[in-house]
Amino acid sequence: MTEGWIILELDLNGINADSLVQMLKASFTLENWDGILQIADKLYSEINHFYSINQRESTDGQKESDFGLKRSIVYYFGFSMCLKGIALEKMGRYEEARECISKYEELGWINDMDAGGWAEVEYYSEIARANRYVIDLNEGNTEVLPDYLVFLRHNYEELLPGMTHILESAIKHEYNVDEVLIEFKEQIESMEEYYETKRNIRYYLDFIYLKAKYYSLNGNIYDAINILSYAMASSVKFKDDTGFRKSAALFEKLRNQTTPEQLDKYLGLMEQILV
Repeated sequence: MTEGWIILELDLNGINADSLVQMLKASFTLENWDGILQIADKLYSEINHFYSINQRESTDGQKESDFGLKRSIVYYFGFSMCLKGIALEKMGRYEEARECISKYEELGWINDMDAGGWAEVEYYSEIARANRYVIDLNEGNTEVLPDYLVFLRHNYEELLPGMTHILESAIKHEYNVDEVLIEFKEQIESMEEYYETKRNIRYYLDFIYLKAKYYSLNGNIYDAINILSYAMASSVKFKDDTGFRKSAALFEKLRNQTTPEQLDKYLGLMEQILV
């Protein structure tokens, strides 16, 4: 059982594809990895069914049904397996995660794509390459880090997720990434408002928390505690219970090493929550 979750079989019958996409996004925010596995499989099955119908209609010379989808079929194939792969990676099931990547790294087999569909093919091909680097880093293969950094320098929108993956790997395998944090510091800070959106808040708060954890493990307690205070305040601001719980737990672990000013700031935030 995944810690913090009771695994239940979700009733996903009758839920349309775009609603399943929203459920996947919500489950990702809540870090409900088991839920993602179920929802992603349902979405993939649903889209595969739609695609099969479209192919029969095309063969018979009929107009293809759109099934009320908001995006191209390529998007749903890619998104379902991408989120499933991320969930499996988070659960440490790396080989299964690689199998998911193989299902969305080359989606050019899909027939009758327009320009938007081909753009999705290219996007998921890039994401697949990045996610292979992530799995390698999680397994302790730090030799891929320079290549992953090259990818991040050329894919600005992936910078924040990438930095969370790098910090997770550095913490797990105990290696130094100070120079990486310094290199991207100004870029991340300059796009703070962009990250503070509903789409990116999970990565943003994870990055702050992991940065604090990394600093604490490397003896920089003072900065770690200051970052945790900011992480908790941000979690309260964005009503993110997951981020708050993790940051508060780490703060309590480091509580005996806080300065009086840092402890006062923490207690002040707790008072605000109780109001």
